[in-house]
Amino acid sequence: MPTERLIAELWDREPPASARGTLQSLVSRLRRSLGEGRDLAEPLLLGNASGYALALPDGASLDLLEFEQAVAGIRARSAGGPASELGDEIDRALGLWRGAAFADVPPTPRIAAERVRLEEARLALWEALADIRLARRRDDEVIAQNTALVVDHPLRERLWEQLMLALYRSGRRHEALRVYSEAEGLLMAELGVDPGEELQRLRGQILTSSVPSAEPGPSVPRLPAPPAQLPPVISDFTGRETQLAEALATLGQERTGRTVAVSGMAGVGKTTFALQLAHHLRRDFPDGQIYVDLRSTESRPRDPDEVVLRFLRAIGMTGQDVPSDPDERAAVYRSSLADRRILLVLDNATDEGQVEPLLPGSPTCAVLVTSRKRLSGLGGARHIGLDVLSAGQALDLIANVAGPDRVASERAAATELVELCGRHPLSLRICSSRLAARPHWSIGTLTKLLLDERLRIDELEYGSRSVRASFTLSYEALQAPTRRLFCLLSLMEVEDFASWVAAPLLDTGLREAEHHLELLVENQLVQVAGRDRAGQTRYRFHDLIHLYGRDLAERYVPVTERRDAIGRLLGAWLALTDRAHETSYGANFLLNHGTAPRWPIPPGDIDSLLAEPWSWWESEHRSLVAVVVQAARGHLDEAAWDLAVTSTTLFGTYGYLNDWETTHEAALAATVREGNRRGGAIVMSHLAGLRIFQQRYADALDLLAPAADTLDQLEERRAQAFCYVGMGIAERGRRDLRRALVHFHRGHELLRGRSDPLAEAHVLLHTGQTYLALGDLELAEKSLSLARSKARSVDSGPLEGYVEHWLGATHLGRRDPAAAAEAFSRAITRVSSIGDMRAGASALQGLAQAHLQSGERDKAEHVLSLAGTVAQRIPDSATATRALNNIGGLLSDLRERVTAPGSPAAKTRGHAAGAEHTRSRGSARRRPPEGSGGPAPGGQ
Repeated sequence: MPTERLIAELWDREPPASARGTLQSLVSRLRRSLGEGRDLAEPLLLGNASGYALALPDGASLDLLEFEQAVAGIRARSAGGPASELGDEIDRALGLWRGAAFADVPPTPRIAAERVRLEEARLALWEALADIRLARRRDDEVIAQNTALVVDHPLRERLWEQLMLALYRSGRRHEALRVYSEAEGLLMAELGVDPGEELQRLRGQILTSSVPSAEPGPSVPRLPAPPAQLPPVISDFTGRETQLAEALATLGQERTGRTVAVSGMAGVGKTTFALQLAHHLRRDFPDGQIYVDLRSTESRPRDPDEVVLRFLRAIGMTGQDVPSDPDERAAVYRSSLADRRILLVLDNATDEGQVEPLLPGSPTCAVLVTSRKRLSGLGGARHIGLDVLSAGQALDLIANVAGPDRVASERAAATELVELCGRHPLSLRICSSRLAARPHWSIGTLTKLLLDERLRIDELEYGSRSVRASFTLSYEALQAPTRRLFCLLSLMEVEDFASWVAAPLLDTGLREAEHHLELLVENQLVQVAGRDRAGQTRYRFHDLIHLYGRDLAERYVPVTERRDAIGRLLGAWLALTDRAHETSYGANFLLNHGTAPRWPIPPGDIDSLLAEPWSWWESEHRSLVAVVVQAARGHLDEAAWDLAVTSTTLFGTYGYLNDWETTHEAALAATVREGNRRGGAIVMSHLAGLRIFQQRYADALDLLAPAADTLDQLEERRAQAFCYVGMGIAERGRRDLRRALVHFHRGHELLRGRSDPLAEAHVLLHTGQTYLALGDLELAEKSLSLARSKARSVDSGPLEGYVEHWLGATHLGRRDPAAAAEAFSRAITRVSSIGDMRAGASALQGLAQAHLQSGERDKAEHVLSLAGTVAQRIPDSATATRALNNIGGLLSDLRERVTAPGSPAAKTRGHAAGAEHTRSRGSARRRPPEGSGGPAPGGQ
C-alpha cells in the first residue's frame, strides 16, 4: 500500500505536515499489537520509503482471502456443479463472517468501497443459498433468512422475491402479498420507481394462484455477473481501421488516465465507432463494461452525480451503502474502481465538466468518451476526430448493407450516391437501408431523388434514422445569436471562408462574431479547413450541413433579413478589396467603382486582415469568385460588377484567367439583365483586358468600342479613357503601332488634369512600350521615366516594377547592359513582392539578355534557369506553357551557340533583345505577354 494512499485515507484531503511521522508511529503500534518481536519470529509488516506490505507467514491466512477464494470457486462451478455441493460451499463461505465487514473501522472512501464490495459478494451468496433452499422446499429457512435480510437491504428486490415465494409455498398467501406492498412502498419512497418485472410477475401469479410448482431438484444458484452494459454492435461496421488501431493502442496500455475522447459532427458514427472499440476490448476488462448515454443532445443532459450513483449500483452498491453527500459518493466511486478492471463508455458527452467527475483515475480502468465537441480540456486524453468516410469506404458500406452485386452492377450510380451523401456515414446508411428494403429499386432511382438540393435532406430519412433530426439536435443546443450566424453563413455559396465574414453577416464586431463561429465549430456544425497563406483560419461546411442550414434560413429568416445580410457581406468584400488594391498599388488607380455601399470594418481590424494584402487576396480568390457569381445571380448587380472589376488586378497578376472570365461574364449578364449601362460598359472594358491577355485582340476591340461609346454618352470620362488605353494595347498586339499611339494619346488627354498619377503612369507605360516597339528609344525612355516618376510619387512599388522592366528593355536597345541589368533587377524585386510569377519570369529573361549582352554567358544561363523555375509557378497553364517554351528555346539556343559573343550574329541578337526581347532558336519571334505592361492590361 503506497504511503501517499495511506495518508490520504487516514486524513482525507487535508493531511497535517506531520502526517508521515505520525504514520510511522501508527505502524509501530500496529506491529506491536500483531505480536512482532514477541510472538512472531518474522515481521508481518514490511515497509520502505514508498509504502507498506502485509507478509503472511507459511500456513497463515486471512479470512478475507479465504472468503474471496471460496466465492471464486463457487462462481466457477455455478454453471454446472451439483447444487448440494455448492450449498455446502456457500455455507462454509458465509460461516467466515462475524457481522458486517469493517464494522468498527471509520469509513474512509477506500474502506467504504471495500465494505460494499464484500457485502455485495456476501448478499449474492445469501441469494444463491436461498435459491438452493427454495429448490429443496426448505421454505421456512428462507423465510427466516430473508425476513432479516430485507430489513438491512430493503432495495434488493431478489430478496423480496424469494421471501414472497417462500411465504406463498408455506400457505401464507396474504403475507406474501403484504410483503409485495411493503417492497413497493419502499422502492417508490427511496428511488421513485415501481418494483421490477420479476416482482410484479410473481405478484400476479400469487393473485391468480398460478405460481409454477417447485422443480423436482435443487437449481443452480444465481450469482451476480460483472456488469456488461454495452449495446450491441452493427455487423456491417465499415472503415476506421486507423482510428481503431490508435484507440486500441491507447486503451490497451495500463496507465493512469487512459482515456480516449472521440469527436465528430452529427451522424459521423461516433457511437458506432465507440461500441465497436469497446466490444474489441471486453476481454481486457473482466470486471465489467459500463455504458451510459449522457444525453448531450437533449434539453437536460445527465447530471454527473446521478451518473455516479448509477455506476455504483452497477457494481453492486445499494441502499444505505451509498453516501448521501456527493463528494463522499464520488470518493467511494473512485475507491470502488481502484483495483477493478472496468471499461466505462460515456456516450454523447456535453463538455469536460460533465465527464471529469466520472473519470476513475485508476490505471486498471479505461474510459471511452464520445462528444460532438472536441473535449480538449480532458487532461491526458487521446483525442480522435472522426470525419466522413473515404470514397472507397463509403462504397463498401453501401455494398455491405444493400448488397455487393448492386454496387458492382451500378458502379457509376453508386459513386454518385456517395458524393451526394457527402460520404456522411449516417446518410449512407440511410440510403443503403432504403435500397435494402427495396430490392426492385436501382441505385440510380435513389440517386435521382437526391439530385434536388432542396429536397435532399428530407430524402435522407428511414425508420428512426434521420439526418435532419441528427443535425437539429446540434442546432437546437445553440443560443439564438449562434443559430442566426449558422443560418446566415449557410446562405454563402463558397467552398470555404475566413472568420471575418461572420462580422458583416451578424452586423457586429469581429471578436463577437468569431466567438459565435467558434461555438459552431465546437458543436461540429462548421469544420476547420486549415490555414491559408495570409495566416487566416479557414472554415467550411459539410455539404449536407450546408443544405440543412440553407433550408433553415429559407424557412425561418425573413427574405429582407437575408438580403440585408448578403448586402453587408458584399459591402465588406468591397471594402477589403478596395483597401487591398490601394495598399498594393498606392491607390485604386484604373478602377471605376459602383454605388454598392461598403460595410464599415474598423481600421484596426482591416489593417490586421490586410497586413499582407497580396497573400490575403490570393487566399480569398476562390471565395471572391463565388461571391461575385452569387451576387450576380441574386440581382445584386451593382455589387457584382464592382467587386469583379476591383478583382481584375488579382486575376491578372496571378494569371487566374478562368476566374477573370467567370466573374466578368456573370457580372456582365447581371448588368444587362438589370439595365445597368454604366456597370455593363465598365465590365466590358475589363473583360477586354482578359481578351488581350489571351491575345484575342479583335475580340477585345469588339468589346471596347461599344463600351467607350456608352461611357461617352454617360460622360464617364475616366472610364472612357481606360477604354482607349485598352484599344491601344489591342492595336499594338495587332502590330498597328501608330494607331495604338493615337489611342494612348487620346486616353492620356482624358486623364490629364484629373490628379490621378497612377492612371497616368499606366498610360505612359504603355506609350513607352509602343515607342520601344517602333524603335524610338528616346521617346520610349522619356515616357517610361515619366511613368516611373508618377508611380514613385504615390509609392506604387508594383507599377514601378513593371515600368522598370521596360526601361531595362530600352537600355538593352541602347546597348547599355549594366543599366539594363540594374533596371531588370529592380523590376524583379518589385514584382516578386506581390508574387507576380508571370512578370517575374519575364524580368528574369530580360536580366539574362543583359548578361548575354555583357558577354556573361554563364550568368545568363543561370538566370534563365531561375526564370524557368518561376514560370512553372504561374497559375494559368497556357501562360505558363508559353513562358516555359520561350525560356526553353533561349536556354537551348544559348547552350548550342558556337558564335563568339562579339560576332555579328551576337550583335544582331543583342539589338533584337531591345526591341523584341529576343528571338528563340527555330521558333517564332517572342514578345512578352501584354500583361507585363501593368497589373492587368487593356480594359483597366
